[in-house]
Amino acid sequence: MKIIDRYIIRNFIETFIFITLSLQFLSVIIDISQRMHRLENNQGSIKEALIFYYPFWSIWLINTFSPISVFLSVIFFTSKLNHNSEITAILSSGISFRRLALPYLISSIMIGIVALITNYYFLPIANKKKNQFHYQYLLSPKYKNKYENNQTISAQISKNEYIFIRNFSKRENIGKECVYQKFNENKLAYILKCRNIFWSKKHKIYILFDYRETIIKKNHDFFIKGDYKIIKLPITPEQLLPEEYIAETMNIHELKKFIDVEKNKRNINMHLNEYYQRTSLPFSTFIFTILGLSISTKRKKGEIAYNMIIGIALAFFYIFFIEITKIYSTKDYIPSYLAVWLPNVIYGIITMLFYWNRNIN
Repeated sequence: MKIIDRYIIRNFIETFIFITLSLQFLSVIIDISQRMHRLENNQGSIKEALIFYYPFWSIWLINTFSPISVFLSVIFFTSKLNHNSEITAILSSGISFRRLALPYLISSIMIGIVALITNYYFLPIANKKKNQFHYQYLLSPKYKNKYENNQTISAQISKNEYIFIRNFSKRENIGKECVYQKFNENKLAYILKCRNIFWSKKHKIYILFDYRETIIKKNHDFFIKGDYKIIKLPITPEQLLPEEYIAETMNIHELKKFIDVEKNKRNINMHLNEYYQRTSLPFSTFIFTILGLSISTKRKKGEIAYNMIIGIALAFFYIFFIEITKIYSTKDYIPSYLAVWLPNVIYGIITMLFYWNRNIN
């Protein structure tokens, strides 16, 4: 590796770390100022948030916006080199633009691998800690009540079993107006209804109160009533009512198993988005590195400010674009893999055009 390669790699990584930490510090300050009253209303404190929430929130933020940080780092660092005529000197010495891109690619590979491993294994741990604090201290009273109480359950337990509960409280593990159905070769064979249902977490059982059973036979239906009945089902309330962001808390292998189990029961595109994004975001690091290099090596008057404005605009449009496609995927308008990878494809094409135009000039 040549001296110029080590110089570019070292300065690229240092600039990336500086911009990432600066953005995190600014983001934490802004977020605290907006959430201070909610913390106080939920009996939390800024000290607790700084210890038990923001370190894990920052890991999530760093990983989510790492391609953008890379993009801005490349533009800032390379525009500075260009402003000092270092890029011109390098290219004038006989080094091609393609060869100049090599240390940038090496740097992006290093960052991308770290981001990939973090996405697959370490980010879920941070998300679990972040979400626990968020649900306890940062939910508004309206959403806290919605999260803890009166949730409707409509789920397929197995190929032939279904359960419906009108209102279920996560805080008290009590539900109202429950219906359990069992089918036999697409024909309804058994119905169990009750006024109230209680989940005993200690004994892993459901207790049904004021229940009515209907056993459907070919020639006659049998009815049974009772005050209470104990049943065991191969599913817990946590599985019946998974957290909206439960996919964030699973490593890549757990997430794959979860998707395989849930795919025949309901729309799981939100979880598929998370699964595909674990790979697509680190991959976008390479795209933004070459795009940033191609933009920032052209000489312009006031190039650093100009290039940073272009970079910030493209970066935020990328974030907006990927969030829009994920919304369409969640509503089942487009497949999840297309929603997550389409922004990379579009930006990949844009990058190729910028790179080709810069390479021939």
